[in-house]
Amino acid sequence: MSGSFISSVRFQAKTGQEEAFIKAVSKFDVSNYQGCHSHQIVDAGNGRFQTTIVWDNEDAIAASRPELIKFLDILRPMLDEISPELGVTDSISGLVVD
Repeated sequence: MSGSFISSVRFQAKTGQEEAFIKAVSKFDVSNYQGCHSHQIVDAGNGRFQTTIVWDNEDAIAASRPELIKFLDILRPMLDEISPELGVTDSISGLVVD
């Protein structure tokens, strides 16, 4: 896995929207994104979710960003704001080192 690139996004589903969020985010299809290998969804409880996507490299996620934003737009109505600074997502990405 070393040399791969990971992106991870934290979400807070609106109360009562948890199942709808899981259903919608589960429709993420890695085959629609060049250089994308896998997508995982973590249910952290209390409407908190985290997704992790494994990419070939940073260029692959950069090339997919417009389509990723379109996918996020589907999720937005189901999400609460995490904070005024972050909005509805808290993302982090970087190289896998081990």
